[in-house]
Amino acid sequence: MDKARHKRNYDLHSWCGVTLGIFLYVVCFTGSVAVFALSETLVWEDPAKRISYSGEPAPVDRVFSEWVAEQKDKGELASLSLRWPEVGSPYYFFLASINLDDAKDGSPGGREISRARLHPKTLEPIEVRGGSMSFWLVRFHIDLRWPGELGGRDVGRFIVGLAGVALLLAILTGIVAHTKMKEEAFSMRLDRSVRLRWQDSHKVIGLWGAPFHIMIGFTGAVLGIVTLLTPLVSVMAFRGDVETLRAAVQSPPVEVTGVEADMMSVDAVRAMAHPDAGTLPTRLTITNHGDESAVYKVTWPATEEIARSHIKRMSGVTGAELPISKIEAMDTIASRINAAVGPLHFGTFGGVALKYLWFALGLALSVITALGVMMWIERRQYRNEGAKSDRFYNGLSKLNIGMCTGLAVTTAGLFVHNLIYWGDEAGRLMSIAWTYFGVWGLAIAYAFLRKGVYKANRELIGLTGVLLILAAILNQLMTEVPAGGFGGHTPTLIIDITLVVFGVISILVARALPKARPINAKAKRRVKTENLPPLPKKQIILPP
Repeated sequence: MDKARHKRNYDLHSWCGVTLGIFLYVVCFTGSVAVFALSETLVWEDPAKRISYSGEPAPVDRVFSEWVAEQKDKGELASLSLRWPEVGSPYYFFLASINLDDAKDGSPGGREISRARLHPKTLEPIEVRGGSMSFWLVRFHIDLRWPGELGGRDVGRFIVGLAGVALLLAILTGIVAHTKMKEEAFSMRLDRSVRLRWQDSHKVIGLWGAPFHIMIGFTGAVLGIVTLLTPLVSVMAFRGDVETLRAAVQSPPVEVTGVEADMMSVDAVRAMAHPDAGTLPTRLTITNHGDESAVYKVTWPATEEIARSHIKRMSGVTGAELPISKIEAMDTIASRINAAVGPLHFGTFGGVALKYLWFALGLALSVITALGVMMWIERRQYRNEGAKSDRFYNGLSKLNIGMCTGLAVTTAGLFVHNLIYWGDEAGRLMSIAWTYFGVWGLAIAYAFLRKGVYKANRELIGLTGVLLILAAILNQLMTEVPAGGFGGHTPTLIIDITLVVFGVISILVARALPKARPINAKAKRRVKTENLPPLPKKQIILPP
C-alpha cells in the first residue's frame, strides 16, 4: 500500500475512533455489565430470586383464576401470561395488561400493568419489585433508554446498532492501517512515553481481541438495525403496507365470540412435557381468556444453548392444537443463525467461565476505545499535529475522563443504591434513573472542576473501587442466609466476589496511575511560535 493510501486509511481509522469513541465506550462498557445483568445480578439484587425449594411447585390453577377475575373487574384484558418457577425465577409470576374502564366523569381509563409473584410451595404473595437495576443496565445497553417522545425503543436500538457498524469500520481500518501486526501484537514499550504506552496497549489489546470484537460488532449491528427490516420489507414486497406484512408472517388473530367457556387448567398445561425434549413448559400466554375462542401459547425452554424456544398454540378450552405463525414454525439455516445472534452477543450459551471471558473482552474493547481518544488528544496537544488551543484539548480530555470513568462510577453506584433504597417499590425505577444520570453528571462535573485530568481520572477510578467493595460488604451484611447456606445461591456469591475483585483492581490501578503527565526529553509540550516573545535584533558594531 502506498503512503498516501495508508495515511488516508489511518486518518479514517483515527477520525472514526475520536468522533464516536465515547459513544462506543458507553455501548461497550454497558454491554460488558449486561453479560451478568441478564441473570446473576437479577438474583443478587432480588431476595425473592433466592428462594430455595425442591420438587414440583404447588398447583396454582385456582389462585390464578381468582387473580384473573380480579383483573377483569378493572377492565378488558389486553394480554395475560403466567410463568412457572424456574432457575433464576423460583416463583410464580402473573402478568396482565388491562384496558381500564372509563371513569364516571367520562374520562378515558387508560392502561394498567398488573403483576403478582407467589411462593412456589405456599402460594403466598411475594412483593413485586418496582424496578430492576439489572434490566435498567441491559436496556441502557440495548436502546439507551431512549425516550418514547423521540421514537422510543426502536430508535434507541437503531442508534446502538449503528455503534456496531462503526465498530466494524474502526476494526477494519485499524487492521489495514497496522501493516506490521506480527511485531505490534507483541510490542509493549512500558519504559517509554505515556503516548507510546497507550499506543502499544491499544494495538496489542485490539489485535488479540479482534475476532471477538468483530463478532460483537456484527451481532450488535444485527440486533439493532433489524428494527428497520419490517418497514423496509413492507416497502419492497407489500408497497409499504406493514399490516399486510405482519399478517403474512404472524398467527391470524382470533376474534372474541362472546360465549363464555371454562378454561383448561393451567396445572394440566404445566404437566405437558415436550414430545421431543421431554422438558416442562416455563411460560403460558393467554388470549381471549374466558371466551370459547381462548388461545393458549405454550413455551418450552430451548433444548440447545444457541437455539430458539419450542412453541405450541392450542385452544384454551379444548386443548386442540392450532397453527403457529410462519416465523415461529420456520426452521432454516437463516432462522437458526438469527436465533444464535442474541446468545452469541451476550454470552448466554455457556457457563459462568464463558461470561467472565465475554466480560473481560468487553472491558478490553472499552479500554481500546478510551485509549484511542486519549491518543488522539495526546498527539494533537503535545505534538505539532493539532490546530486548536490547549484549552480545547484540555476540555476534550476532561470530557473523555468524565464520560468514560464516570460511567464506571455510576454503574458501581447503582449496586450500592439497590441495597440502601428505602422508598416504595413504585418509585424504585425512577430512583434508579435519577441515581444513574445524577452520579454520571456529577462525575463529569468533577472531571471539569478538578485541577488536572490525571488526578481526576485517578480519583474516579479509586472511587469506583470503593463503591464496588462497599456494595459487596453491604450485601453480605443485609442478605439473610437461607437454610443450608448459600449452596443454592451461587449467583449471589459470584457477583459479590466479582465486585470485591474488581474493586481491589480498581484501587490498585488508581494508585499506580500518575498524578500528572510524565515529562521526558522525547515528549516535549507543543509550543506555538506565535506566542513566543520576539527575538532581540543582533547588533552589528562597525570598526572605527
